[in-house]
Parts: sequence; structure tokens; C-alpha cells
Amino acid sequence: MTAASRSPRILRIAMILVLVFNLMALVVLIHENPVAFTLFMFVGQPLFTIALILLIGAVLAELRSRQII
Repeated sequence: MTAASRSPRILRIAMILVLVFNLMALVVLIHENPVAFTLFMFVGQPLFTIALILLIGAVLAELRSRQII
């Protein structure tokens, strides 16, 4: 499996993680309670960080496969 063929799957996973993060943020914004806020802070923030790392990794892998960097 090459880096170019893994990129769409990694990007799809990153988009799903960001979607879950945004849904959790929307729940906290609309219906603020301590449980939702705690879940958002301990689960949502790491999800966004993982998605950002996956995105940067996919972009770098794509740039390397095209020999740009």
C-alpha cells in the first residue's frame, strides 16, 4: 500500500474525527451541563489533535510521494 493510496483513508478518518469534535462542541454550546463539558474537554480536544496530526501526516506523505519535499 503506497502513501498515495492510504491518503484518502487517512483523510476520511480525520474528517470523521473533526465531525465528532464539532458535534460535541455543538452539544456543549446548545445544552451546557458539566457532564457534556467534561466529555468535550477530555474526549473532544484529543480527537481534534489526532485529526490534525493525521491531516499533517497525509499532506506530508502526499508531498513526499510526488517528490516535492
